[in-house]
Amino acid sequence: MASSSDIIVLALGVILAAVYLFRDQLFAASKPKTVPTSSSKANAGGGNPRDFIAKMKEGKKRIVIFYGSQTGTAEEYAIRLAKEAKQKFGLASLVCDPEEYDFENLDQVPEDCCVFFVMATYGEGEPTDNAVTLCQNLSDDSFEFSNGEHKLEGLKYVVFGLGNKTYEHYNLIARNVDAELTKMGAIRIGQRGEGDDDKSMEEDYLEWKDGMWEEFSRIMNVEEGQGGDSPDFVVTEVVEHPPEKVYLGELSARALTRSKGIHDAKNPYPAPITVARELFSEGADRSCIHVELNTENSGITYQHGDHVGVWPSNAEAEVERLLCALGLHDKKDTVIQIESLDPALAKVPFPVPTTYVTVLRHYIDISAVAGRQILGVLSKFAPTPEAEAFLKNLNTNKEEYNNIVHNGCLKLGEVLQLAAGNDLSAFPTPENTTAWNIPFDIIVSSIVRLQPRYYSISSSPKLHPHSIHITCVVLKYESVANERVGTRWIFGTGSNFLLNLKFAANGEEAPFIDSKESPARVLTPQYAIEGPRGAYKQETVYKVPIHVRRSTFRLPTNPKSPVIMIGPGTGVAPFRGFVQERVAMARRTIEKNGPEGLADWGSLRLYFGCRTSTQDFLYKEEWPEYAKELHGKFTLRCAFSREVYKPDGSKIYVQDLLWEDRETVADAILNGKGYVYICGDARSMSKAVEETLCRILGEAKGGSAEVEGAAEVKLLKERSRSRYFSTPLPPPDNKQLPPPPSDPSPPVPPEATQQTADKSAPGTPQPPRDQSPSTTSSSTSSSSSATGGAQLEDVKARVKEWSTETLKGMRQRGDEWTVQVARTFAQLGKELNRATGYEEIDVLKRKVGEQEARIYNAREAARQAKEAYDNAVLQRAKSQREVNDLLQRKSHWTDEDVSRFTTLVREDHAREQDESRAKAAATAAEDAVEREFSELMRVILNRYHEEQVWSDKIRSASTYGQLAVLALNLAVFLLAIVLVEPWKRRRLAQTFERKVEEMSARTEAAFMEKNDELRERLDEQAKMLSTVLEQVHLATQVSASELAGPASGGETISARPGDSERIPGVPRGDQEVLLAVTASAAAAGLIGWLARSWYG
Repeated sequence: MASSSDIIVLALGVILAAVYLFRDQLFAASKPKTVPTSSSKANAGGGNPRDFIAKMKEGKKRIVIFYGSQTGTAEEYAIRLAKEAKQKFGLASLVCDPEEYDFENLDQVPEDCCVFFVMATYGEGEPTDNAVTLCQNLSDDSFEFSNGEHKLEGLKYVVFGLGNKTYEHYNLIARNVDAELTKMGAIRIGQRGEGDDDKSMEEDYLEWKDGMWEEFSRIMNVEEGQGGDSPDFVVTEVVEHPPEKVYLGELSARALTRSKGIHDAKNPYPAPITVARELFSEGADRSCIHVELNTENSGITYQHGDHVGVWPSNAEAEVERLLCALGLHDKKDTVIQIESLDPALAKVPFPVPTTYVTVLRHYIDISAVAGRQILGVLSKFAPTPEAEAFLKNLNTNKEEYNNIVHNGCLKLGEVLQLAAGNDLSAFPTPENTTAWNIPFDIIVSSIVRLQPRYYSISSSPKLHPHSIHITCVVLKYESVANERVGTRWIFGTGSNFLLNLKFAANGEEAPFIDSKESPARVLTPQYAIEGPRGAYKQETVYKVPIHVRRSTFRLPTNPKSPVIMIGPGTGVAPFRGFVQERVAMARRTIEKNGPEGLADWGSLRLYFGCRTSTQDFLYKEEWPEYAKELHGKFTLRCAFSREVYKPDGSKIYVQDLLWEDRETVADAILNGKGYVYICGDARSMSKAVEETLCRILGEAKGGSAEVEGAAEVKLLKERSRSRYFSTPLPPPDNKQLPPPPSDPSPPVPPEATQQTADKSAPGTPQPPRDQSPSTTSSSTSSSSSATGGAQLEDVKARVKEWSTETLKGMRQRGDEWTVQVARTFAQLGKELNRATGYEEIDVLKRKVGEQEARIYNAREAARQAKEAYDNAVLQRAKSQREVNDLLQRKSHWTDEDVSRFTTLVREDHAREQDESRAKAAATAAEDAVEREFSELMRVILNRYHEEQVWSDKIRSASTYGQLAVLALNLAVFLLAIVLVEPWKRRRLAQTFERKVEEMSARTEAAFMEKNDELRERLDEQAKMLSTVLEQVHLATQVSASELAGPASGGETISARPGDSERIPGVPRGDQEVLLAVTASAAAAGLIGWLARSWYG
């Protein structure tokens, strides 16, 4: 009863609060909004923040660019397209994250506008996370646009895809988007662009964009040259600014203030290093480090198979090189403020204010190979004509660029030094490096943001709940020599950053590196590992800024399923976490059920490859311990490519071991419903492994690798990813991420998937029916057996067909349900935005942004007007001085002086007018700035006032709600007293009366029972007394006759006591009889009294 009343009270309180909060909408006529709008266009565009059509019309933008990006690369190319459209044609663009917009009005794009789609492909041909809804809407025939149909007749669009040819589904999303748009009647401009990250995404983009822009100019009827080379940012140096508010490498305000919060990509956690050791043996020509990071009390959690993102900095040598090349070395610590001239197109990519050296060290990727397009932009700032010609040649000559820059792995600072004729081998200083007069805003807008480097976590949280392990091979190789640059050592940014931390954590000195030209002359690059303001060092403990990125690369949840893992080299890192996960499960199982609990577990097979067993065998000492704890369920197969060779002398790789174990592998996959995971090089290894698996499965199914094997592998990929092939470890700057398998669902029985041996696959020749005499002379029984086998095969085929159709139907219904749920939640989000006033806040944000842009423009106009005014005053002062000079020597004027005086008077009059106009313009500009500031403050104050009103409403609703809840509680209490308490008392009285009646009935029954028992005992006593009396009476008669005998016989016999024999138990004499009767009566009375006292 109490819980029900609480629920009722809570519900009534919520209802009353809602009624009070929205009483104006419920009980009053609609009133106009208190926040004023600057124009009707703002009203038109501010209704729905998810309406990109309204934003295009409001901003007069003819291009909208949607990007599907997982790591930010597609977004960078989208911004580049928007900038080029503005520079070439003067067209403004709206760059949109498709996750933030609705596409029901995609058919409303005006005819003179165009839609760009920059789509990356993720995993096994999947859209990126932010483009899932867009792809679903385009491919779903039931999705209706505002025209009520699934058509986009006449829509002009451009498609550029980002992918990697080493993966099977190369640029599948861009191709699907192109096909769906064409099917709906849209018109593509130019060819579909496809960038290949395996070779050069940049070159593919440059080759595609020129032809696309030409076609764009023709179809959109615009001419090139209408735009201008306007900057994206304004960089200003700040003279005075609080040092504690300057960003020196922090990625967010939380990191700057060191306030507690969630640690993610915007706020990485500085994790202390507990262990940092070398995995390769001493003397190896390569390095692989194992790092353990402490995450205790950080709030960071992870699962096996997740990725850890490490945030490195650029090498100090490259920072110094670019500072010297830009002429900023002497003022590298100057505080700068960066503002975007068009926030909708180009946002400041890092927090500000900051310093020149911080930008180059922590925020932009100056360690990447210089792009060909940026060299053309920088050529106009060359210090010499030779340097300008050199950069222009690299920009226009693709072969020359590939030969010198790409093959030579030249970074931007090195290209500038090379163009100016500086020595690349010397450590850069202002003395040996030529300074270029390049505006810093071009550097900010042309170089991409420094991204985290991701590594597969090589541990399990079940064994190491507060520690994340990283297995990282240090990237170091020699470049290709050319006529301008010789062979040089190239170092990877992320891995060498970790290597520096390893040296520092262990107190080691960085060793020199031998090269062919200069033995022991090259030193490992140094990094600012102490972090901004020393945040990454605490006494002798060094820290690594990290965050965890979730993955679906997981073990099957059922340990009975066999698992096959192929991970050569550092590809074994996630599988170390997999094995640790199973070891933790095995420990719990053995503790609970003993070793017999592992009897039905599936096998865990790891195929590992390296060069030799003595140099690069990763975690060599750990695998035997894991095998012991798993009691034979773990098997490690190693391929040492430079130690063990095939009979023909060729190297042995992991795919060769798979082929040796083909029977075991086929049985685990086909019969054991096993899972296959691949991690490593997607370019060659994974393809070779997949081809080997096709051969194995094809042979096991009695067919070929090209048909049956490929079909089974494809089935493994398509069937809800229950058995999946993947390369989950992405490169640091990946554009197309590999496909991590999702948590596998229960596999389909083999009867539903595999072909029987008797049923031939298409393309497999059948032996002739008269192949042998025994075939033609088969008996009736064998014929009937064959008929039964054929019927069995027919049943199996039908079952297979039915299961396949069922799975397809279930998948289709699941997809439809998912789409419907997504739409429902989207609609709910719209309603919530409308109810909570989020749309108005978004409108206010846009207004503030527009107002800030207008204020900036007004400031620029005021500055220019002030400069014009000052210039006019200066010119007039000069003119007046010259007039005064002429007047002082008026008596000596010549004809030339008279003419000059006349001219000066006229010029002075004109300059006076110019001065007046400039002064008026300056005054007007200053007034405009004041007006814009006033308008901005008015908008903000109005919104603040409205927020205050809402706050008052909420407080009032809370107060009244509390009072209402109190009143309801009081009413419930009084009702309980008035109604519940009397009812409880009546129930208690009734219960008491019932209990009393039950006890009375039990007492009366017991009394009657005892009374009957007593009556029986009294009856027995009465019988005994009557018997005694009869015996006494008989005894009395006998004594009298004996006494009368002598009188009749004449002889007197004296009777003395003791002379005659007494009868036992019979009283003799009246006194004894009286005594017996009295005793019996007393005993009967005592028994009766006791009975009455006991039973009442």
